[in-house]
This record gives sequence, C-alpha cells and structure tokens, in this order.
Amino acid sequence: MKNIYALLALMSLALQMPAQTSSDGHGSGFQSDDVSYAPLLLFTNGPGRVFPLHDGQMLEVGRKYVVVAVSDRGFAFTNWNPVNVFTFTEITVDAFGNTNTISSTVLSSVPKYTRDPLLRFTLPPVEVIYDDPGVLTITVSVGWQANFVPGRRRGSVRPDDG
Repeated sequence: MKNIYALLALMSLALQMPAQTSSDGHGSGFQSDDVSYAPLLLFTNGPGRVFPLHDGQMLEVGRKYVVVAVSDRGFAFTNWNPVNVFTFTEITVDAFGNTNTISSTVLSSVPKYTRDPLLRFTLPPVEVIYDDPGVLTITVSVGWQANFVPGRRRGSVRPDDG
C-alpha cells in the first residue's frame, strides 16, 4: 500500500519526457532521427477484437490513428476506456553478482471514454515518472480498452431474425 502512495506522489511531480527504451514490450519506446516511437497499448474486455492496428505495435508519437472495435458473434461493443499503463522495471543483483531485471505492468482503467466503436486518437509518449538508474524505473503510458458484453449490437439485424 505504501508503494501506491509513493507512486501517486511521484505522478503528481512527473514531467512529460520523451519515450525511452526498456526491455519490456509494454511501456517501452524509442527515439530515432527526431521522431519518437512508442508501443500502442490495446486491450479487450470480453469477446471481440480491434483492427487494423494491434497491441504492442510501435507507432510514431504525436501522430493521429484510427482503430475499430468489432464484437464476436453474440456480443456487443459497449465502450472504449482509456487505460493508464504503469510499468515497473527493477534491476537486482544477487549474492553471486548476477543481474536480474524484473518488469511488471499495472493497468488502471479510467471512466468511460466513448461509445463509438471507431476510436480516433493521437499516440502520446511514454512518460518516465521515476528513474533511479540501475535500480528502478517507473513509466506510464496511455492505452485503450474495448469493452464487449453478451448481446446484440444496437441496430444490427441477424439473418435468422426474419
């Protein structure tokens, strides 16, 4: 619980920084020739999919993108939620001098964003909110979660409806 309070305190002091690399697929990013890239973080809650882009795909920061959520048969898309993705990368050294990198990811969903299955967004950079080089780095990224529930899409008609 103490870690959560420390994280919240650090977040309030965080400054937006360019994307940085790490060994983890989520929360990592890189910069090349004055262009920053970061992973697209997409999640689904319930049976459905998102296309044409996919989770983890490296995209240009600051550029506009469009994805669409499509429910599986018998389910309906309800909404998109933005999701804050916190990545903790800890480096430890054991008694034998071996270096171990432990990375964990925590998702924090934000209240309902939009009910339109077509999501237009500008990819934000990965933000480093805490960095103790060689010990612990905490980053936050913004992703999106498509939510699906049992039922039919509003206004849709299946062939067996007559």
